[in-house]
Amino acid sequence: MDFQQIVSLSQGPLSIMNPLSIEKVLYIGEIAGMAEGKSVIDFGCGNGTVLGLWSQNFGIGGVGIDIREDACRTASMTLEELGVSDKVSVFFANAAEYEKDDSETYDFAVALGASQIWGGIEETLKALSEYLSDGGSIIIGDRYWKKDLVPPEFCRQWSEILTEYEILQIIKDNGYELRSLIRASDDDWDIYESGIWRNCQDWLAAQEDRESDDYREVLEYFHRIQDEYIAYGREYIGWAMYLITPSQ
Repeated sequence: MDFQQIVSLSQGPLSIMNPLSIEKVLYIGEIAGMAEGKSVIDFGCGNGTVLGLWSQNFGIGGVGIDIREDACRTASMTLEELGVSDKVSVFFANAAEYEKDDSETYDFAVALGASQIWGGIEETLKALSEYLSDGGSIIIGDRYWKKDLVPPEFCRQWSEILTEYEILQIIKDNGYELRSLIRASDDDWDIYESGIWRNCQDWLAAQEDRESDDYREVLEYFHRIQDEYIAYGREYIGWAMYLITPSQ
C-alpha cells in the first residue's frame, strides 16, 4: 500500500483534511476579501470542502487540484451538494507539474497543508505567486514549531518544519507581507487527529485478513502517528493559515 492510499483511507472520510474548523475557513475568506466575481486556485484541495464553503458563502469561483483521484471524485460531489459546481471545478493532477495557460491568473492562490508539493514554505510561496493577478493574495496553511527547544529525536523527523519567525522572514524576503494569521487550536488538532485514528481503526476492523501486508502497514501507521501526536506533536507542533499579500 503506497502512502497516497493510506492518506485516502485515513483522511479521505474527513470533510476538511487539516486541523481547521468551518468558522476559521470562513473567517479567512472574509478577511481576505473573497467575493462574487473573484477567483481562487486551491492546490491540494482534498475533498473540496474549503473551496465549496468559500464559493457558497462568498460567491467566488475557481479551480481545485489534487493528486488523488478519489479525492477529486469526492470534491466534485461536495461541490454539487453545496450547489457551486457551476462555479468551481476540480482537476486530477500533480500540482507540481501543473502547466497553466499564460493568461491563467487568480485573485487567490491557496495551498493548505500542501507545501510538500514544492518542497517547503519558500518554494510554495514562489510557486503560488506565479498564479496571482495584480493585487492578489496567497493563503498558505502549514505546521510550525510552537517552541524553540524541541526534543532532538522528534525534531530530526520533521526537519522541514519552521518556526513562525522563520516563516515571517521568508514572506518578507520574497517581497510579501503577512496580513493575518489564524492558528489551529488544541481542540482543532485533537478533532483532526482523532478523526484520522477512527478512520484507521474502522478500516482495520473491516479487514478479514489480519496477516496481510496492507493490514500491518496501516496498523503500524496508526500506532506511529498516534504515538507521535501524544508524545510530542500536540505540545510542539502548531498549524496556521497565513494570509500573504504583496509588499506596497
